[in-house]
Amino acid sequence: LKASSPVAAIDETNVTLVTDAQALADGKQTFMNNCASCHRQDGGGDIGPNLTDEYWLHGNTIQDVYKVVRKGVQGTNMIAWEGFISPEKMQNVSSYLLSLQGTNPANPKKPQGELVKPAIETAPVDSVKVQASL
Repeated sequence: LKASSPVAAIDETNVTLVTDAQALADGKQTFMNNCASCHRQDGGGDIGPNLTDEYWLHGNTIQDVYKVVRKGVQGTNMIAWEGFISPEKMQNVSSYLLSLQGTNPANPKKPQGELVKPAIETAPVDSVKVQASL
């Protein structure tokens, strides 16, 4: 790739969440080849954390995930993938990883990090709570 191509210019400041089926399939293939050995094929976690729950060690945005994939996490088994896989593949695998949210794998690793709910699920402050009667 030429340095001037848009794909080569992807980094954590301009990465976007891709939802295209072909890009997600590519991300899944990259995940199976490179990530499943530590995070399991279902994302449930082993050496690496569970990627299907709402607990995050380094944030849950596409930018946060891409940065971890690209730069790794010092002091852990998470290596920097920059230089091994292309920026486009890092974007695709980061997007695929986020698509694993809420998939409920069998026998997942216990939650690690901070509970981070997706922003779209927050109810307005003035919403009326419905209480079930017994």
